[in-house]
Formats: sequence, structure tokens, C-alpha cells
Amino acid sequence: MESATGPNGSRAREEAIETVSDPIGGNGGVGQNASNGGASATATSPRPKRPLGAVITSAIDGTRTLVRKQVELAKIEMTEAVAVRAKGAGMFAGAGVMALGFVAAAGSVALALVLPAWAANLIVAAVFVAIASVLALIGRNAIRNAPTTPEQTQETLKEDARWARQQIAK
Repeated sequence: MESATGPNGSRAREEAIETVSDPIGGNGGVGQNASNGGASATATSPRPKRPLGAVITSAIDGTRTLVRKQVELAKIEMTEAVAVRAKGAGMFAGAGVMALGFVAAAGSVALALVLPAWAANLIVAAVFVAIASVLALIGRNAIRNAPTTPEQTQETLKEDARWARQQIAK
């Protein structure tokens, strides 16, 4: 009587080469790499075929998780952008406080001891306007240079799309 397998188990090896399942647990029996519950070339024990419903449920759950994570990342990036803008606005506020501070009055009185009062006031006002101008420019640049789009989120979305295209192509 002839055995179902050839020398050195060649039939079992042929089935193992034809049947390859993915590491996630099968692909629902779709495509060239369809898992049919047979022996795997790398697995020590055969994996059962996953039902199509389980594959679809897994894909939907994965998509939901991915979307939630992308939204979370966008929120974090936008929070960081708002923080940078708030810092710039704080610089603007600091410029206003500096311009109106009591130091102006004190400096003016001190200069009035050696100069006429009008000249002392003019010098102090010019100094504080210069300081306020520098702070305003720093604040404006901070606001202008703040990121306006969630760049990291956009990049990970592109990566996710490339990955999905690769998975579909397999």
C-alpha cells in the first residue's frame, strides 16, 4: 500500500508552502495567502481559520482606535500651538505693563533732579516705548511662527494610508 506522503513528507511540505497565514491569525480565507486551517510553514501548530465576521469586526475596531488616536494627537498638537500663541500674547501684555509701569514715573522724577521735568519725562517715555516695541516684536514673531496645522497628525495619517494600501495589496 502506498503512503499519502512521498519520501521525507513531501506532500506535507507542499501543503505548508501553499498555505501561509498572517501573524495576526489568518486573513479570513481571502486572497493568495488564504488560511485554510492547514499546517503553516513557520507555525508549530495549525491556526484555525478566522471567520470573515471576526476579521471585519477586528478591522472596524482597529479603525476606531486609529481615528481616536489621531484625534487625540491633533488635540495635543493644537494645545501646544495655543500655548505658543498664549506666550506671544503674554509678551504683548508685558509690553503694555512695561509701558505703563510705575518705573516710568520713578525714572522721570529721578531725571527731573538734573534736567528740566519735560526733558526727563521725554527721555523716560522714549526708553519705555523702545522696550515696549522690542517686546511687541518678540510677541508678534512668536505668534507668527507658531504651527498652524497639526503636522505630526498629518504625517501619521499619510503613514497609515500607505500601510493600509500595502495591506490591501497583499
